[in-house]
Amino acid sequence: MNLQSSRPSWGRKAIQGLVLLLAVTLTTSAFAGIFDEGDAANGEAVFNANCAACHSITNEVVAAPGLGGISERWGASDELLVKWIQNPQGAAESGDPYIANLVETYVGVYGWMSAQAVSEAEIKDIMAYIKAGPAEGPADGGDVAACPTYDELQANDDNDSAAIWFLILLVLFVIIAISSTNIQRSVKNAHRESEGLEPLPNVSYGEAIRAWAWKNIVFVSIIGLFVTAYVVTVAYQEAMDVGVYEAYEPEQPIKFYHSIHVCENEVDCQYCHSSASKSKHAGIPSTNVCMNCHKGIKKGSRWGEKEIDKIYAAIGFDRTSGQYIEDYEQQPIMWNKVHNLPDHVFFSHQQHVTVGNLECQNCHGDVATFKGGRIAPVEEVAAYADANPGAGIIKLTKPTLTMGWCIECHNKAKVNVVTSDNGYYQEVHDRLKEGRGYEEMLRYMEDEKITVKDLGGWECSKCHY
Repeated sequence: MNLQSSRPSWGRKAIQGLVLLLAVTLTTSAFAGIFDEGDAANGEAVFNANCAACHSITNEVVAAPGLGGISERWGASDELLVKWIQNPQGAAESGDPYIANLVETYVGVYGWMSAQAVSEAEIKDIMAYIKAGPAEGPADGGDVAACPTYDELQANDDNDSAAIWFLILLVLFVIIAISSTNIQRSVKNAHRESEGLEPLPNVSYGEAIRAWAWKNIVFVSIIGLFVTAYVVTVAYQEAMDVGVYEAYEPEQPIKFYHSIHVCENEVDCQYCHSSASKSKHAGIPSTNVCMNCHKGIKKGSRWGEKEIDKIYAAIGFDRTSGQYIEDYEQQPIMWNKVHNLPDHVFFSHQQHVTVGNLECQNCHGDVATFKGGRIAPVEEVAAYADANPGAGIIKLTKPTLTMGWCIECHNKAKVNVVTSDNGYYQEVHDRLKEGRGYEEMLRYMEDEKITVKDLGGWECSKCHY
């Protein structure tokens, strides 16, 4: 018996090994699927911008069920998962039994999920982030800052003006002075009457003041000089503050607290102000955006149902049935505008957020500690920059939303034209590398940085029509 002929040849072994390796590779790829192909780091940013307002990446219920463990329990195809996120009702029309069970279990309680404007690649990133789970502690290794309490926020409402107290004290002083003058006059008249003399003639307060002033002309002149200097100084300061509205925080028709949404519930700024990266204006969120969460969250942590009912009254939502009221005449919520630039000033959020990569806190301060919309004083933003050195906040000194503030920022903001992945700056860098532009770039780099000012950020026509 030829034993050698009964064994597989080395060629056959190699083929079998390749087939086995290919089968394992295909099986692994099949199991990997949509939950293992994405970038978890990018998925965190996309999740915070689009999903975090309603979902957590654990099993905690926020305004909708938590997504923890979705990679193990998802029972439909990857294609249907993408479609479920991009077009939930369209996915339901597929007739898939798992999707039908989701609709039956959750839609009656939380309502339909809004279709999300995310690509398939972004969905893969989101799923990779969810599967990776929450990071342990903050990325910088520091302590998580506590959210401000209700009492702390209310303490900020103490806007008693020193000028008002000064005015009250001045009025009291005048009353006391007049009363003491009358008492003194009565005592003198009583003394004169006891000596058989005529009482003092009646004079007006004005005549009495003039007589006293002439009698004490030197003292009155010195006081008058100081008062005049004080009035001129105050008038100058008030004139310089025309158009400056730092710490402006108007009352709103609904008690909306940024601290609750941004700090406590970690809603990303661009979830509500979605046009900040796409257009000139950041935009005020529509009532539909509010309802993405408050269709499920029907009771607030501060005022219970009272303030949320104002949202329902505006859009026409029945909290009992959990359904929108048919043929309801909706009313817009009349939010009071906070930030308002003059008509001759051009400003684009898209340029600063998308091209400049500026953080919201650069201009708006630590919004996570605010109540409603508010113009953050420049001192607060500087303090936030000191407390968060790695946040990339530019420290400024001029009053917020003034021309000096913008110019100072353009003079300090560094622009990376060398390794930037931004096409705009790459084009600038390519032009500067050639010909006389190279000499210009060397001149810019004398202080070892290229600023917005160097690239024309101080030209009048950049900001003024």
